[in-house]
Formats: sequence, structure tokens, C-alpha cells
Amino acid sequence: MCPKTKKSRWTLVLTPEQVELFQRLCKGKQPTDLVLTAPEGGAWHSGVVHAHRWKPALGAADAAGLTKRPRTHELRHAHASWLIAGRVPLPVIRTRLGRESIATTVDRYGHLLEASDDEVVAAVQWAIGAAVVPRELSEAA
Repeated sequence: MCPKTKKSRWTLVLTPEQVELFQRLCKGKQPTDLVLTAPEGGAWHSGVVHAHRWKPALGAADAAGLTKRPRTHELRHAHASWLIAGRVPLPVIRTRLGRESIATTVDRYGHLLEASDDEVVAAVQWAIGAAVVPRELSEAA
């Protein structure tokens, strides 16, 4: 499947383990070949994902006694939340989510940012420490 627009083409950052996995999966394939195919072959589409992956996962969650019934879109929110917890900067998260505006990302996920008073004090101390204080001012204090 080709991207519909230039913005539809994303670059993903992968762990070394993921790179190794995809190198194995791509071995012997042509650049236009699908790497991850649906159970019947061909591309994954939302209906196939829902039937072959999501519904079985919900069934397993039910069997384990979990009561919430998340939608697949909530995986996107979980991913963004995990990135915020890992202190990934919001502009990077915005780009990963494919958002045009940082405001949308801040409005949706800003409440998850935990800037403690200690972090604020440390930032101010760092900034002041980098400044040169004239002798007259330091003696007047």
C-alpha cells in the first residue's frame, strides 16, 4: 500500500531488536513486497486486525477477569502516555502522532506532565548559576 500523501509516509524509530527482526523478515523480499501480511495473505486492514487480533485479545482479557473494553484507538493514547512518562519532549510526540499542531498534543496530554516544584527550583538554580552576578549586587544582598 502506498501512502496517500507525502505526510502519510512516516519514519519510525526502532529498537536494535526490532531492526534485527525486520532485517530477517525482509531478507529475500523486493522493496515493493509486504513484510507483515494478514493471515490470508495481503495487507492488514482494520477489519482483519479487528477479527484476527483485537477480538481474540479482548477475549483473553475477559478470561483473565479484566472488565474494561478498550478500543484500538486507545493504543495510540497509551503510546503517547508512555512516551510522556519516559520524558520524551512533546514536539517529538506530536510528530510521532502525526499531529499538525503542538497545541492539540498539549491539550490532549498536557495534564500528564509532572513538573514538580523541585524540578522548577533546579531549573532556576541552573539558570542563575550560569549567570554572572556583578559584585555590587552580591554585596548589597
